[in-house]
Amino acid sequence: MSGERITTWGTPARTATLWGLTVAVVFAFPPAARAQNVSNDPMALPAWALPDVHVPVSQAPGVQAPTPTPDSSGGVAQAGCVGCGSSGVGGPPLPRDGCAACGPAGPCYPGREPCECDFDEKGPLLRLFGAFVHCICCPDPCYEPHWDILADAGFFTDAPRPITQMRLRVEDALRYPFPDRAEFFWARADGKGKYRPPDGLKGERRLDHDDLFLYTEVATGRAGLFVELDYRHIEPELFANASGFADMNIGTKTLLLDCELLQFSFQFRTFLPTGNFTRGLGVGHVSLEPSLLASVKLAPRTSLEGQLAYWFPIGGDQLYQGPVFHFHQSLNHMLYCCGRDVQLIGVLEMNGYCILGGNYTVPGDGIFSAKDVGKMLSIGPGLRLNICNVIDFGIGSAFSLTSDSIGEQIIRADFRWRF
Repeated sequence: MSGERITTWGTPARTATLWGLTVAVVFAFPPAARAQNVSNDPMALPAWALPDVHVPVSQAPGVQAPTPTPDSSGGVAQAGCVGCGSSGVGGPPLPRDGCAACGPAGPCYPGREPCECDFDEKGPLLRLFGAFVHCICCPDPCYEPHWDILADAGFFTDAPRPITQMRLRVEDALRYPFPDRAEFFWARADGKGKYRPPDGLKGERRLDHDDLFLYTEVATGRAGLFVELDYRHIEPELFANASGFADMNIGTKTLLLDCELLQFSFQFRTFLPTGNFTRGLGVGHVSLEPSLLASVKLAPRTSLEGQLAYWFPIGGDQLYQGPVFHFHQSLNHMLYCCGRDVQLIGVLEMNGYCILGGNYTVPGDGIFSAKDVGKMLSIGPGLRLNICNVIDFGIGSAFSLTSDSIGEQIIRADFRWRF
């Protein structure tokens, strides 16, 4: 035995130490990790020691990949966000500013806040307010801005959406009383103003006028620029007839809100004294007119247009010039349509004017305050035929409901071509 080398575990103390280390290593790992080592290869590493490699379901052994569904979106997938208002770890939605995280609008979209207020069951005025709030706070991500004939069918109401177009308009107005009121249509006509009446005459009672307007608008995105020329023929009751170019106007239009149910914009016109004011073809001064324009979709085939405008003169006769507030409403309803190719729109419009200052001349009686004229209201129907959203034409009317007016009867015929 002296020439042999004997291998042994050593003393009992060493054996106890080795067993202690083995137990500590075994219990240092969770049971699930230890259970993954099911390989029969004695040289294989345990599963918990292998790198974390994700294997696609279609490549995993013994697993059949699910059958893909046909893609009807043209290769475009809807983006989404995880847990609308959630904590980001799959937990329940977290409150935001003390309110519910997800409102009645339903799903959320990346980069967009969800709607949290519901006005649908709270009356027409609150529904209108809700449309305004949703348009600002949480616009529909699926909405694509577009021109709609129902939001641009009025004849006396300007439309809120800027669009590149050309418009020819013919207007016939009968019995316009006291045309120098506040210098809104004529310059002062008592012989002391810019208008030059025939000798011995002071003031005009009423007149008829015919106008041919050429309106050209260029728009890009939400902004537009337009210019309007006016060729006028007047037939006064006392003064001489006259024809020629009247005052022109230029302006801008900016669309502030654009949603499926609501459009809202700001318009600003500047009237330039290009007409011969000595013959009654202009007012002889610059005038400015800011306006608020809106369109509300009341139903799939019905819309309401509205305009609030404030016209005020600059550089007119200090005794006669005065501001004029006017408003217009147009209820537009689709009477007939053949898809999007042919659409017939019925229109019902109401117009109101209120002179807030200035004076006017009454023949033989002198000067009177234009503020005493009172409110002037008119109403009338119209029809407009739209073809492929490119051209449309129609005729509208306004008949006075009050004793004072800007014309007891006004007829307008339009032809528009959009580019």
